[in-house]
Amino acid sequence: MSFTELPDNWHDLIAGYTLGNLTPAEQSQLEALLQQHPELQGELQSYAAALAQLPQTLELQTPSAELEQQILQKLHMPATIGHPGNITSLEPHRRWRSWWGVGAAIAAGVLIVLVGDNYRLRQSLQQNQQALADVNQTIQTLQEEREQLQQEQIQSEAVLASLRTAQKSVYSLEGTGELADASGSVVTLAEAGTAILVPHNLPELPPEQVYRLWAAVDKTDSLVYCGQFNTHQDQAIQWPLPEDVCSDPVNQVFITVDPVTASTDSGGKLVMKSIPTKS
Repeated sequence: MSFTELPDNWHDLIAGYTLGNLTPAEQSQLEALLQQHPELQGELQSYAAALAQLPQTLELQTPSAELEQQILQKLHMPATIGHPGNITSLEPHRRWRSWWGVGAAIAAGVLIVLVGDNYRLRQSLQQNQQALADVNQTIQTLQEEREQLQQEQIQSEAVLASLRTAQKSVYSLEGTGELADASGSVVTLAEAGTAILVPHNLPELPPEQVYRLWAAVDKTDSLVYCGQFNTHQDQAIQWPLPEDVCSDPVNQVFITVDPVTASTDSGGKLVMKSIPTKS
């Protein structure tokens, strides 16, 4: 529909019909206009809907005593329709154009409110989606930690089961010198050819140093090198034994601190030793 094809007063005709104050001539003109342009029925319905909503948007106002008196005086005055100085002589086009401006302002206000509500709803939805994503991430992390703990439990139970049945030697360790507060236990497994150390208060060494285990074999004056390791937060450490004699029961074991590049012919600073076994 092109508005340029319509008469200039088509807004006034529709607005007047909506308010019910068309003259018979204007009524006939509107009917003819609607027959020629059926699409104007939509405009007619829009005007009616806007008018129906108008009272809901206005606040109830109480006129002043002076205005009330003026209104009562006007109601008792004789009709002066057509008088040049009367307010009713205003052109219908101007009168209905003011009504059209009020309706447009109301529609704009409603649109602003709807847009604001829609924006707040989108923000709330985004926040809820982010919170849900955070919860899902937390659940996934907890599930991964649970699976890791279950795996560690399975491994621990397997180690304990093997320790119960395996041929082993157990030594209680105590700290010496600056590490007098350190303690722990070391277990050697003959069949597996490995050693397991459970330390307590044994500090982690820098990368250039290492702990070494030594065994005092009977009938010899020298110590046998039985592998090296480092610690981490009092966790159990396992390493392979380089000599079969290391897994045999011995009188005593020692732990020293050595440079990583040092020879394994002799040990460095003594930090832990086992309680000698009774022969």
